[in-house]
Amino acid sequence: MRRVNTFEVRPLRKRDELLLLELLTAAASLWNEITYARRQALFAGENVWEAGIESRCSRYKGTLGSANSQQIARRSDEAWRSFFALRDGGSNPKPPGYWKEGDQRDLQTLVRNDQYTIEWGTRSRLEIPVGFDLKEKYGLGYYERLRLEARGNPRWDGEQGRLELVYDRCSDSFRARQPVKNARRRRDESLATASSDENAIAALDIGANNLVAVTTTRGDRRLYHGRPQFRRFRRTTEQIAELQSDLESSDRTSRRIRREYRRRTRRRNHVQDALVRDLAEWLRERSVEVVLIGALTGVLSTHWCSRVNEKTHQFWAHKKFRRRLREVLDGEYDIEVREVDESGSSSRCPRCDARDVSRNGDTFRCNECPYEGHSDLVGSENLLRAHANCGSMARPAAPDRNGSGGGYREVPRLEWNDHRWQHRDRSTKVDPANRSIPHREKLASGKSGAT
Repeated sequence: MRRVNTFEVRPLRKRDELLLLELLTAAASLWNEITYARRQALFAGENVWEAGIESRCSRYKGTLGSANSQQIARRSDEAWRSFFALRDGGSNPKPPGYWKEGDQRDLQTLVRNDQYTIEWGTRSRLEIPVGFDLKEKYGLGYYERLRLEARGNPRWDGEQGRLELVYDRCSDSFRARQPVKNARRRRDESLATASSDENAIAALDIGANNLVAVTTTRGDRRLYHGRPQFRRFRRTTEQIAELQSDLESSDRTSRRIRREYRRRTRRRNHVQDALVRDLAEWLRERSVEVVLIGALTGVLSTHWCSRVNEKTHQFWAHKKFRRRLREVLDGEYDIEVREVDESGSSSRCPRCDARDVSRNGDTFRCNECPYEGHSDLVGSENLLRAHANCGSMARPAAPDRNGSGGGYREVPRLEWNDHRWQHRDRSTKVDPANRSIPHREKLASGKSGAT
């Protein structure tokens, strides 16, 4: 099994930053030279494997080192072999391209798997080799390597592969990607669910309006409200569209647009990752050992409404979210995740099993009995009853709240406050930026009892 550890690296000194930038620039130049030579050979009908690659690598050994120069040549070989395989298979692929971002080089390099070391701990560090010319220029010793600070938490242990270092101009940062072969999840045994005879089963209804609705066989319920985050996602999308409309006709993107795209994606991913962590802790506290999630068959159809398509295909990011759910629950908490058929789970009453029901937004009503509930919570409860063999599942602690009085609103509903998921109440309905108390109210609240 192959996995990838992704983390940020930081030079310890200004000298190291300049050295690293020069190293990445040289690597990008070598790649572009190799690519240009091979593309010209391809267009001229010549052999791309005889384009003088070794002589070009030799010119960069003093900067990159012999081993790392060869890694760039090997990566080029891999890209061109894939190109020819696709072409021979009947496809019409484009030849491998340059490392370029607009008019600038895309600064990155490759380091052979046995040429770097990573040490994780309180002061994590990455050490990589550089060429002798750079060592002399920046005052490194003959056997000394460039040392960088590593920031992040690796998820996988195993046989380390070829390291990739990339400079991100949008955030002015350096990032590393470390492929791992025969990967094993780094586990924290303290996170595992305690084994007992009272372990429960939970079912999740995953969606875009309410990101997760969960019900357990003990009657515990929880709802993660997602509409405010989609509105924020939508506002950023509209801002990106405005920026794109201001571009010159010859331009496709800009640094600011790329930054906004990245910010939108990272904000969404942060919300979902925090949700998975919060949900995992909640399930562990309730000794849940199995989680049921509905299969996506027939759910992700394309609609005529662009807003609905944006919500289901971009904001929801269902595949990534489900993959992250499995990684955390199964890989770290020892909670088994099972995918089951969810067809019809939201179209029957969980109390009398009647099919004569009506839905209006989040509200679910049964026309045969006085039951009223939240449609997503109904889906999770029906999923649980259908696949967990729990016909005698415990009712919620206060069953009257799920009757005709609309008491489903008392089920814990969580909203994101830019830092964590918290229970939804009157305070969470206010924009976090507008929660400060007006100056007059502060003075009034500070008065004593004097009249």
